[in-house]
Amino acid sequence: MLAFGIAFFLGVAFAESPLNGFPRLTGWEWPWRGDIDLLRSITFLLVPFALIDFVLRKAESPAFSRAWIYVGSLAAGNFLMQMMATLAEPEGFGLLQRIVQSPMATSYFSDAERISGLAAWLGHFDQASLAFHSSTHPPGPVLFYFMFFKLFGAPLGSLIGGCAVGFLGSLGVTVAYAFAGLWTADQRTKLTVCAFYALLPALTLFFPEFDQVYPIFSMLLIFFWCRALRSERKISWEAICLGLTVFAAVFFAYNLLTIGAFLAYYAIYWMWRQAWSGAAVVKVLRHSGIAGGVCAGAYALLWLCSGYNPIGAFRHALAYQKVYATLLHREYLNFVFCDPYDFLLGAGMMVLPLVLFYLHRVIRNFESGREDIALSLIGLATILTIDLTGVLRGEAARVWLFLQPLMIVPAALELSRFRGRWRMALFSMQWLILAGLKAKMLFIRP
Repeated sequence: MLAFGIAFFLGVAFAESPLNGFPRLTGWEWPWRGDIDLLRSITFLLVPFALIDFVLRKAESPAFSRAWIYVGSLAAGNFLMQMMATLAEPEGFGLLQRIVQSPMATSYFSDAERISGLAAWLGHFDQASLAFHSSTHPPGPVLFYFMFFKLFGAPLGSLIGGCAVGFLGSLGVTVAYAFAGLWTADQRTKLTVCAFYALLPALTLFFPEFDQVYPIFSMLLIFFWCRALRSERKISWEAICLGLTVFAAVFFAYNLLTIGAFLAYYAIYWMWRQAWSGAAVVKVLRHSGIAGGVCAGAYALLWLCSGYNPIGAFRHALAYQKVYATLLHREYLNFVFCDPYDFLLGAGMMVLPLVLFYLHRVIRNFESGREDIALSLIGLATILTIDLTGVLRGEAARVWLFLQPLMIVPAALELSRFRGRWRMALFSMQWLILAGLKAKMLFIRP
């Protein structure tokens, strides 16, 4: 396993293609770069990794308690990783400002600058003329940057807003702790999940893209749905929270709707566990109705207050997406094989052997009634479903970032079985791959 990581790191360090993509098949690759020395990248990212390493070592002590302090420290380590990776750039935070203000790299801030009247803009959003990324998204990202633009103007608003995106992304480490609780109640294992999530390369390499925030929505959607079905109450607060999360998620990104595959698979599994009883079916329908009603009610209230048309906005985004799909020529058969590799690239590649070892162990000791195994298999089936249906093609290292928790948890469960030096060696390998990818591949530019 460690040899696999070393081989991949050396391949990246020496810029060996096709580790950066398959342009002959997909017409796309992450360009190799030479403006950051590998040693410089390692040096800048050493401090945040030292913090994460310190937290993990402290958590091994017999007197381990107050897990929230450790989780918060890991989140701080992830945020610091993003900041130090930015400082490692020749332009430093100047590059961050240029990315946020770019009409091509993100386009949200540039579109926010053009809003003259917020109510009128939101009321006619389904007819708005927007730049590249904004045109295929709901209004949430643009409104996020509009707030910073109105408070601080440009370019300061772009700098603060970009850092705020990174900060929100780092909060995913804390959400991962609760999310991992669906699999296990062991605090140290859940901290392993958080630490591995904090070292997820895509979270740092795509700063300051909103994609690094979207895993929070996907984890919350799954968490509230699973908890709602486990609840004994007829009207559970989890179902209400699920509805509000759906509202917020769809207000920021439509690709999060594909998490519905996980929710559907889990509902089928849960009803099977209940022997397909009528009460189980009713419970699934009731909680689905509550969540759907809360989401619909929230959008109805937004429509009454601003005139925002969510259905029209969705159709508007689909029309633009169809145009872009025609221009990009993303052939199904090419991307169905290449997207999983790109997804693993964003994960740092170490998840692959860890998940394979996890699956080997599960198959050898398979127990159909174990909830943790079911959740892992459903999560992997969800990723496979999204790949095979082709609903999200291309740039999977970024676009599929919201699916990373479904890979991270089973990988971290396997990693938690390692102790002492071997466990820290694998964490160190994950960090070293992150540093190598930062130095050698270009993931985001204005």
